[in-house]
Amino acid sequence: MPESLLLEVGCEELPAGFIAPALRQLESLARESLGAARIRFASVRALATPRRLALLVEGIADRQEPQTRELTGPAVRVAFDADGRPTNAARGFAKSAGIEVEKLERITNPKGEYLLARVHDEGKPAGEVLPGLIPSWVSGITFPKTMRWNGGGRFARPVRWLLCLIGDEVVPLESFGIRSGRKSRGHRTLSPDWFEVKSAGRYEATLRDHGVVVDTAQRQEQVTSLVIRAAGSKQGRAVSDPELVEEVANLVEWPDAVLGHFDERYLELPAAIVVTAMRAHQRYFAIEGTTGKLLPHFVAIRNGRGEGADSIRRGNEAVLRARLEDARFYWENDRKAGLEKKVSELKQIVWHEKLGSIYDRTQRLVQLAEELARQVAPKARQALSRAAYLSKADLASEMIRSGKEFAALEGVAGAEYAAAEGEPAEVVRAIREHILPRSPSDPLPGSTEGALLAIADRLDVIVGGFRAGLSVTGSQDPYGLRRAGNGIVRLQLEKGIRIDVVALAGWLSGVYDRAGVPVGGPEFADFWTQRVAGALEERGIPYDTAAAVLAVRPGDALDVLARARAIEAIRQTDDFEGLMIGYRRAANILRTASPGEIMVSGQPMAERAEAFSDKAEADLHLETKMARQAVETYLQSPEPDYPALLRHLLGLRPSIDRFFEAVMVMAEDPSTRKRRLGILEGVRQTFTRIADFSALQSAPGQKTV
Repeated sequence: MPESLLLEVGCEELPAGFIAPALRQLESLARESLGAARIRFASVRALATPRRLALLVEGIADRQEPQTRELTGPAVRVAFDADGRPTNAARGFAKSAGIEVEKLERITNPKGEYLLARVHDEGKPAGEVLPGLIPSWVSGITFPKTMRWNGGGRFARPVRWLLCLIGDEVVPLESFGIRSGRKSRGHRTLSPDWFEVKSAGRYEATLRDHGVVVDTAQRQEQVTSLVIRAAGSKQGRAVSDPELVEEVANLVEWPDAVLGHFDERYLELPAAIVVTAMRAHQRYFAIEGTTGKLLPHFVAIRNGRGEGADSIRRGNEAVLRARLEDARFYWENDRKAGLEKKVSELKQIVWHEKLGSIYDRTQRLVQLAEELARQVAPKARQALSRAAYLSKADLASEMIRSGKEFAALEGVAGAEYAAAEGEPAEVVRAIREHILPRSPSDPLPGSTEGALLAIADRLDVIVGGFRAGLSVTGSQDPYGLRRAGNGIVRLQLEKGIRIDVVALAGWLSGVYDRAGVPVGGPEFADFWTQRVAGALEERGIPYDTAAAVLAVRPGDALDVLARARAIEAIRQTDDFEGLMIGYRRAANILRTASPGEIMVSGQPMAERAEAFSDKAEADLHLETKMARQAVETYLQSPEPDYPALLRHLLGLRPSIDRFFEAVMVMAEDPSTRKRRLGILEGVRQTFTRIADFSALQSAPGQKTV
């Protein structure tokens, strides 16, 4: 009868950020391992608190599934001698398969007749297999940082106990120098003593009896409910913060809410600053009224229940008061100085020793922002230029330079200072938004000015970084260059911004040249192509289609994606594959010809067919030139209709087929050969206005020429 398998690794308190990734790994390792070991199960759940990682496998089979393997051995001609007696080859194969020579079978395959051994494995009891599997699940978890202790091995924090049961029986194993048992520990203060877990099925209920909610999702639900209830008691609502809910839930084993208060005079500060003071280190939840304005209250989550809530509340209020007093001091001092002075002070802050100060970077951002406005949004030029000029001013502010939690408000603080000084709303919004997106899950800027300034900011980071000799290697990205590149790609694709980023990087390189910054580092075009290729893969574009479109005009990610999708929509048709056979044949012929023989035909379209030695030549020459004109017309549009353009190229298939049927391209006569190669080069160049179609692989079952 299927049982439940329980594994609990008890340890010192884990950092909250380590828990979710560890749970995903533990569940994945268990699933893969049990599957490979042929042990069936119904479900797998990973559970955790700061003091434990646990795994519950429901409906686990009591033994491995039986298996019959077919092993191919030596050829019959070497397995038996002339008299039919088994040779050492046959006997050795039978021994390795664990069966007698007489039970070997013979099979015939394209290579001849071979020996076959059918090996049946009835499987072992799960209780015998699991002790050898489970330790690898624990040791296979990786953490950002690990430590050693006298128990041996490496883990995020020292392991103190190991509990492992299948049903109500202990699974005997050892890891980190600790032997498994059925003992666990509860909440540090509510139930600090050891206790026994009688069976895997009673694990969660037993821990709850000892002050521990072991299911992470349940703790998150409890935290959310507690915060909502506490905020409601003040006729308010909690400021939505799912990330804080997850973090707090991974800091406690039994959540309980504490409602606190702070002086209303701190509400004169910008809301973002007040919320940051509560959230960053103290992990308090802010409360807002029905109008969306902050209320002078907060909710803290403590680990435990019962007495002591008032003392905890007073302590939390005192800590928050000190944080808010610091914030008010920074805000008032920075407001007295003003943003213009802060911009000037950027001259004293070095961005990079080879690239100058942040003030120098600001001047480049202004130029780059104005160039972007010229190309994309001329009406936004004035606001965008002003926003670029002020965008880094807060880096010289006391609020950001304090090094405290407010340092995370870069961009946000600058926007608040700009708003307080009466800057236009579009300037304030662009300053606030230019730091977005900071991660793949971050929202994008909502305004055109914010999106363009975000692109400018990231492009300067990349081009400047390369100039300074920085590079991205493997999985390492210490300077955020890869993240900046991915951010630009995402801004283009999701905001619909059509610009040639490669050309823009070249323009920015000219700014660096004029400033006397030496050239160095990798090529931007290669770096950019890799970023766009990754985005295409995420959107389901096959690698060969991505390679084809990226070989031609890779600078505009939006245009690259449009071409890729158009090719994917049409490439499965018979007509397209037939066209590709002809195109590949032309490309292969051109590769074998000498460069001097290849020149696009200069024959005018009105040329009579008699000017060519064969009508098929004239037809393909004329059809190609007409297709090329159509292609160029489409490409002049701000948003080319690539599906329609590809249909024009499909129209070349009959002419290409007749051309190869009627003429020999590599004719003996040099002038004829050169003319025909020129016609094929015209075909190739017409196609490569869209993509390098030679990069496309044939569809399954189709012939590649």
